[in-house]
Amino acid sequence: MPGFLARYPEVDVQLIITDRTVDLVEEAIDLAIRITDAPPPGLAGRPLMPIRHLVCASPQYLAAHGRPLHPRELAQHSCLYLGEDERDRHWRFQQGGDMVTVRVSGRYVANHSEVRLEGALAHLGMASLPDFIARQALASGQLVSVLDDWAHLTDYAGTAWLLYPSNRYLAPKLRVWIDHLVAGLSSPEAH
Repeated sequence: MPGFLARYPEVDVQLIITDRTVDLVEEAIDLAIRITDAPPPGLAGRPLMPIRHLVCASPQYLAAHGRPLHPRELAQHSCLYLGEDERDRHWRFQQGGDMVTVRVSGRYVANHSEVRLEGALAHLGMASLPDFIARQALASGQLVSVLDDWAHLTDYAGTAWLLYPSNRYLAPKLRVWIDHLVAGLSSPEAH
């Protein structure tokens, strides 16, 4: 956002961050980013990027508590999970045709992925994190991804889409924001 605002000083932005599904038309919101399979009826969109979830821990946590080799072993670990709903305690995994659901527990529950990242970096346990949040810590070796041969299935995995009302004229300021965002996410520095 700072790079966009510097490049386009005549554009003002109000950024709203919420997990709530907003009604773009009723709430007069120009654009939303949402994880979905396709734009819902009445909305147009552009896919931004795939979102995968990983289970990560610090090397120090793994040295002290062991590295799980199967998802069921997570039940014996301290896990950092979302915690907004009872379903968040049930981590689902898939490997080929095998599906496994594990009820996790832990001392630290947070409804924000960057907070869970901080907890994992502080060696508090196994964290369920979106790949884009964990990327830098994984690259630096501060975190290690575990159970990589299993897909970690969550409601927050899929494709992130830029969505906007399909019946509304797309203002030039929105066009340049969309182009800026897509270009930024496709650059090597963004990954």
